[in-house]
Amino acid sequence: MKDLSLYLLDLAQNSLRAGATLIKFRLTELVAEGRLVIVIEDNGKGMTSAEVQQVVDPFYTTRNTRKVGLGLSLFAAAVERCNGELSIHSQPGKGTKLTASFLLHHWDCPPLGDMAGTLIVLIAGNPDVDFIFCYQREQTKYIFNTMQIKEQLEDVPISTPTVLAYLEENIRKGLSEFAIV
Repeated sequence: MKDLSLYLLDLAQNSLRAGATLIKFRLTELVAEGRLVIVIEDNGKGMTSAEVQQVVDPFYTTRNTRKVGLGLSLFAAAVERCNGELSIHSQPGKGTKLTASFLLHHWDCPPLGDMAGTLIVLIAGNPDVDFIFCYQREQTKYIFNTMQIKEQLEDVPISTPTVLAYLEENIRKGLSEFAIV
């Protein structure tokens, strides 16, 4: 995968397969430390401690459609290439929290990529799931929350094409403050 948004899309798919109805993405640039910290948290079915220990193994998967699960193992390798750290905390019935840090200016650190497009794909394909996306650098913060948007929309589905187009434009504008789009 060439950028972080694709990794996040893949990790969100894991959360969705685990039955998550709420997925939170928090990306924080720690400028003084030169790190980017990514936290992905869901309320899916969670994993046992034994599953957590196996989950980054590319030959471990809970799916029946194939015998490998490359997404998380590739993400873990990307973190490692950037002198970062990865931790996974999960409890059965409570969900999973994945935290990754990247050395921000490492030459192997992937760019953010098309995060707006990734969020729109997730929303369009999963209109009943709520997504919270937060990007922060220093005191500047951008937050996108589908729960708040759905309240404003009332009876209009969030997956309506005109709504999705508006949301994508809004996300791009919000992230443009960070010059990362």
